[in-house]
Amino acid sequence: MASKPIYNVSKKYEAILDAGEALLCEGLEKAQPLSITKKAGVSVGLFYRYFDNKHALLTAVMERRLETLHTQITQDVEPIDDARQALECVLVSTLNYFREHQGLIKLFFMEIGYGDVQAMQQLKAPRDTYRKIITLIIKKGIKQGSFRDQKDLDIEIAVNAIVGTINWSLYDLLVVQGKHIEPKKLTQRILTFLLQGLISNKARS
Repeated sequence: MASKPIYNVSKKYEAILDAGEALLCEGLEKAQPLSITKKAGVSVGLFYRYFDNKHALLTAVMERRLETLHTQITQDVEPIDDARQALECVLVSTLNYFREHQGLIKLFFMEIGYGDVQAMQQLKAPRDTYRKIITLIIKKGIKQGSFRDQKDLDIEIAVNAIVGTINWSLYDLLVVQGKHIEPKKLTQRILTFLLQGLISNKARS
């Protein structure tokens, strides 16, 4: 697992992440420590100070990307009062961002996925942040009466369904089918499916 840098070496750490991401997007085989550190202008020893291998670097790059995404989503959702519109905003922001970085996302799915316990532990904080954003939207929808009452809606399962649908839709699209992300089309497909389980009878009428 990557150790977070402190003090004057933080810029060098960021330089390694920047160089690593650029080379990772060309393919895992291109992201050799020597090539990364040369591009970043740092020593190979500094690379190994923070990363055991390329997979650890890839996880750290993903962690940074997810943190950026979640900050953006929080800002995008904040002024939206309607829960359904807020959920759509989360989907749009997520899929637009992942389209911009789909090479990196595909590489992460293929090389690490969700079976790497160490990587998943490192990504726990950004994952929890994303779940919290969705949880707050669901609770708002329940309060507004647009989503089913909490006695009829298991919020934890609903969050799992939303996150799982997004993740596996992206995996199927990028890895299995080898296609590109079309955010607008995919947003509508996922949103239509998800709202079937969320919308209250009152909101349907």
